[in-house]
Amino acid sequence: MKKNFPILVSLVLLTACSAAPADSVSATPVPTETPASTVEPTSEPTATPSPTPAPTMAVYDEVPFDDWRDGAGCTMPDYTFSAPHKPQPQQGERAAWPTDGVTLCYNAKTLEEAAEIFHTTVENLKELNPDWQDKYSRAIGCYWALKVQADPYTLPMNNVVTATVNAPWVESYYDRTEVCDVPASLDKQARAALASAYYFQYHWWGMHAGFVPYEKLDEPVGFFNYRAADGAFYTKFSEFDSFLHTVYSDAWVDDMLSMDPALFAEGENDTILTLDGDRGSNIAYCGHLFTEPELQPDGSLAFWQLSLTCESDDFKGWAGEETIVPDTATVTTVRLVPTENGWRVDALELPN
Repeated sequence: MKKNFPILVSLVLLTACSAAPADSVSATPVPTETPASTVEPTSEPTATPSPTPAPTMAVYDEVPFDDWRDGAGCTMPDYTFSAPHKPQPQQGERAAWPTDGVTLCYNAKTLEEAAEIFHTTVENLKELNPDWQDKYSRAIGCYWALKVQADPYTLPMNNVVTATVNAPWVESYYDRTEVCDVPASLDKQARAALASAYYFQYHWWGMHAGFVPYEKLDEPVGFFNYRAADGAFYTKFSEFDSFLHTVYSDAWVDDMLSMDPALFAEGENDTILTLDGDRGSNIAYCGHLFTEPELQPDGSLAFWQLSLTCESDDFKGWAGEETIVPDTATVTTVRLVPTENGWRVDALELPN
């Protein structure tokens, strides 16, 4: 499968700067109400987020999982969920969670943004990051891996549920299934929506971009040279659009489809125009953890996804026999918003 440079640029722009909770949400918020939990309590993150504004969104009643899936208006994947359990490193026995804390980092559009989120000052961030000017990438408008607190960050070990998402009609065995962890304290419908987002982003809007298999167009349509063919996740744009709006917020879908270039578009006769591209992954990635989802004053749920990597100069990859212990946690925010038809994902970046 060939690489597509515009797609690679788009993917970098999408994943480079972790979006802190938009002005209405904080990263590790102080809740006004806590959803029902099946997990053991853990210590709160050391870094305290910014306060949230007054409520702006209605809070709806919980939507049963079956009602959410059956009301999607398209063929939806199958879902299975494990019992709650402690998170495990991505690399199995080759990696171990650190016990002495890690360096907490954040990718920020501005120093002011990071200072506000982590309750510090721009001057303090510059002291913590003597190379702060070198951390800025003009190509993507983002500061990479800013250290945001001096003290080691103690990792939360909140329970997760392993969700398996399976679309049996997908041709590729690799693309047919995704197994991912989601916070155990989410209700079943919220777990399914979040797992669906991981599934979609890992296979068609993250590690790979665009649907396969595809057919080549007789004539290009803008950036598009292909249309989704039988065996792809979806071949009809109307069904694809229904899936997106069943999983994501309207704002998220609008942003994705209005990118320049977008990865998907509606073609003639309800077809799906698609691009084709891939990106690599971080070899130092060891796994990820979550802080506890907290209900916000605006009705949303927000929590941190902590991507753990080994940034030590001694790290030589996974070919040896020694146990790898990650030393860095990079924060991104996960946010779900309530609707009359259940929770929708409004912010999510792949951990790797």
